Amino acid sequence: MSPLDPGAVFARMERMYRPQRAIYDLTRRFYLLGRDRLVDGVPARPGDRVLEIGCGTGRNLLRLGRRVPDLLLCGVDPAASMLAFARRRLERANLGGRVRLVHGVAERIEPERDFGVAAFDHVIASFCLSMIPEPLTALERALSVLAPGGTLHVVDFGSMSGWPSPLAAALRAWLALFGVHHRPELRAELRRRAAHGEGRLEEREIAGAYAELARFSRPRATSSARPVAWTPSAAAC
Repeated sequence: MSPLDPGAVFARMERMYRPQRAIYDLTRRFYLLGRDRLVDGVPARPGDRVLEIGCGTGRNLLRLGRRVPDLLLCGVDPAASMLAFARRRLERANLGGRVRLVHGVAERIEPERDFGVAAFDHVIASFCLSMIPEPLTALERALSVLAPGGTLHVVDFGSMSGWPSPLAAALRAWLALFGVHHRPELRAELRRRAAHGEGRLEEREIAGAYAELARFSRPRATSSARPVAWTPSAAAC
């Protein structure tokens, strides 16, 4: 595998998403199945720290922020134009003071450097790991930034095993034009970690395995004390 080149990733994502940032959510609602199920199932509590990998237009952060008060909403995305759109959107919803957005790649997230926190209570990856250059590295990074008791929430394209073979093959070919591929190695890695006692894994297939939803929860710390997470006055876009 060639070394990750963030600059090349930034350029590719900007070319792809800059022309469609304003219509992205309208068009994706028809085939990014399971996004709302994933976000609405995040058991966040007021004061929790949430990170979304590939936050795009900020749609998922907005939905979560409206549902649960006082969350620290963090996002990372390689497309600068999408981040600018997300920032304006969240500010219009009066969530700007709870938001920290970073232009970057999932494989190189550093919580303290990028967001000023030690770890996250929830990490969300919605239809992004399937197009990341180093998906296993991104998965490892996402798990490593979870606080004890924290949960990784993933929804992405699945094997489509429940679909007629010709239709599944045509859809996979169409997705490949955009650099999107089913990543069975991610599910296998989560299962391996769960089998070794590193966390608890919940899995679900959606629409004949068109999409796969997984939640991987780290064990809680032995201490029952809840760490101080963040202060709203310190948050900034």
